This record gives sequence, structure tokens and C-alpha cells, in this order.
Amino acid sequence: MKGLGKIFHHEMLKILKEKALLFGFLILPVMTLFLTVGLSLLQPRTGQEQNSSYTMYFYGISMERNNIGSIDDKQIWIEEIKEDPEVFMNSDKFHSCDVLVDFSDIDCVEIYYHESDSVSNYMKMSAESFVRQSFDQYYKTQNPGILFRSVQVEDITLKESENRMIAMLLPYMLILPLTANIANFAADTVAGDKQRGTFYQVMLSPVPPISLIMGKILSVSLISLFSSGIYIGIDVVGSKICESMGTKDVFGFAGVHVTVPQVMLILLYAVLLCYLFSNLGVLISLFCKDAGQAQTAQLPVTLACTLAAMMSMFRFGMSPVTHYLIPVYNICLIFQDLLNARAKMENMLMVALSLLVLSVLVLITTLASYKSERVRT
Repeated sequence: MKGLGKIFHHEMLKILKEKALLFGFLILPVMTLFLTVGLSLLQPRTGQEQNSSYTMYFYGISMERNNIGSIDDKQIWIEEIKEDPEVFMNSDKFHSCDVLVDFSDIDCVEIYYHESDSVSNYMKMSAESFVRQSFDQYYKTQNPGILFRSVQVEDITLKESENRMIAMLLPYMLILPLTANIANFAADTVAGDKQRGTFYQVMLSPVPPISLIMGKILSVSLISLFSSGIYIGIDVVGSKICESMGTKDVFGFAGVHVTVPQVMLILLYAVLLCYLFSNLGVLISLFCKDAGQAQTAQLPVTLACTLAAMMSMFRFGMSPVTHYLIPVYNICLIFQDLLNARAKMENMLMVALSLLVLSVLVLITTLASYKSERVRT
């Protein structure tokens, strides 16, 4: 596209001259870091959560809630649950010292526990003994033909559980600064030219409209994606600070394990999302008379995206296929699925295609609107 590089370079220089850049890129993230770390100091120290009791949960077997003893003056209870084990372990009711025994498959009973917790380790050994006793009592006498094969012990502090918090927080951590920065920088792309009186000079230039629009979109995309990367980098630093101080990590990065393919896929979807938002930001800027009006007009988009990210934080288990077609919310689901290692190829393709289709539609609308009389006035 003729003149695209020149327009991109011009827009980048224009953005870098903005005084808000220093505040948005450096001062605000650092202020957020100190504020969040300060709040984390008010949280209970790691390993000192004040649980009133310990519980050994059972799934797939009928039993009444009962007290079986105590550890460190705290009562130990056994209790039956009806929820799916994966959903239950991700709930607030299941603590780091508790144990979950899954009796749904008698050929291989599974015990879930936190290996890093000494109480959980003790309860795991008790659970193994209890499983074998339960088999002799409830199954062997009633069904002599059933052979008790094994007990599979699983440490739930492994990858999926370690990534649970960051999977919940990442959509909010990425989308909030991304939409805020796009609203700030995209507002100046066209509306700013109108405000400075240079819009008509740009329209009369020999550069094709698609190069003009794409140059503005790409510059906003790059600077906004870079800004979001700084925010996440600051959060990683904050997580390390919390870890060194022995406080509860409110950032969610402690113990996170991600592979290179996971990082690359998350980055790919972030680029697609950034491109879509920048497209929309430039389109809104076309119909505004100055940058202030454009920023105000983009507030509903920013609020809607933030709300979608917040809604995804309260999601448990896998979502219906139809949810992967909901704009913005679907990208939050994919981020979570990738970090929890449960992303399905069909869902990933569905989200990627929906982002591309929306981006193309918005770009076509922007190009068509660029030459309209309403935009010129």
C-alpha cells in the first residue's frame, strides 16, 4: 500500500509527543504497582491462613458429615460433595490444607491434595488408608468380583491449579489497559487532526485512504500493545516482590508455569484483539470534532470490554460453544483455557475467525465513512 510506512511513522511520532504518554506508560503503572503491593501487605502471610477446620471431601460415595479427630487443635471433618471435582477444587470452599477423594471410578480412586502443605500431606496419607478401609467395608463384601486396583494421588499445585489465579486475572489485566490506551491514542488519530486543522490537508494528500487508515490503526495497535506489555511486566515484578516479602500474591503470577506455545498463542490473540479495538477506535474518532469528544464517545466501548473481562473472572469449568462467539468475552475465555491447558482447537479457531471477521467489517465501515460528508464537517 502506497505511503503506508510514511503515515505509520508520522502517527507514531505524533503519539510519542503526547504528554499523556509518560503518565500512561510509566507513572501510572508504577503507582499501581506500589498501591497493589501495599494492599497485599494487609493480606494474611503465606501459609498462615486462619482456617477454622480441615476437611476430607469425598465424591462418588455416600457418607454423612462427621468429625474424625483433630490436628493442631483444629477439627478434621469428612464430608460428601455433589459438585464435579474440577469445579469444586476451583471454588473458595476448598482450601490448601483440604483433601478431595474421587470415588467415581472404583478401579482407580483419585486423591487430590497440595503437596506443599504439611497438613494436606498428613490428610492425604489418612485418605489413602480410609480409601482402602472403605473399599473393604462398602464394596468387597457387597461385590466380591470387584478388584481394587490402585489409588492415584495427584498434587493439585501442579500446572492447572498454579495457573488458575492468573487465568482468572489475565483478561482483566490485559483488556483494561489495552482499551484505555486505545481510547486515548485512537481519539487523536482523526479527531485530533480536525482539532488542529490538518484533517483536510490529510484528505487531499495523494496517499490512498486505505494507507491513511491502516497507518493510523497500526500505530495505535503497536503503542497500545506495548503499553499493555508494560502493565503485565509491572505485575510480574509485583508478584516477585510479594513472594520475597512472604505475603499473599495478589497479582497471580506466583508459581505460574506456561510453555512457549501458550505464550505465543496468547500474544497472537492479543494482537488480533488490539487490531480490532484500534479499528473501532479510529472509526469512532472519524465522527468526532476533537480528541476530547472522541475519548468520551469511546467510554461505552471501554466499559463494555471491562465488564466482559470481569464476567469471565467468575466462570468455572468449560463454557458452552455459543459463548465463544460473544465478542470480547470469547477472547477472555480463550486466555483462560490456554493457561488452564484445556483449550479446544475448534474454540480457538472460532474466536480467531470471529475477531478477523469483525476487524474486516469495521475496517470496511471506516473506509466507507472516511469519504462521507458527515465526517468532513
